[in-house]
Amino acid sequence: MVPNTAATAGGPTALANGARLDATGIAAKWSPGLVPHLIKGAAIIPFVTINMSDDVFVRFSADISTAGTPTDLFTINIPTVGAVHKAIYHTPTYNIEIKPGMQVDANVTAAATAGVYGKIMLYVEPRWEEAENITGMLAST
Repeated sequence: MVPNTAATAGGPTALANGARLDATGIAAKWSPGLVPHLIKGAAIIPFVTINMSDDVFVRFSADISTAGTPTDLFTINIPTVGAVHKAIYHTPTYNIEIKPGMQVDANVTAAATAGVYGKIMLYVEPRWEEAENITGMLAST
């Protein structure tokens, strides 16, 4: 997923560190390009050198049924103890299809106290489809 970091908020260093986990709000975004994708799992690797002072909760959501109305997909809880440089992951028990034009957001709903970044990843599988069959897409002239 791409960190949701403004160009003036830390610049290249912030992007290299990953998404911010020390502030609530959308930390990262992802969208498929040409074909729909199925979300098979997600993982977060927090970059901290010691245990965090607070649990971090990251809720994944997408505009699946109604544009502009996010549907909660699942939440990953990063515990205060034992999460240092480990992948905390979730695998959904059902197929979550994201079509071109939709966006998946990773929203930090409970943040760490200070200076915690992490890599947020989605594990996706293409669901091969002809682009002209997807109503949310337009062919370029």
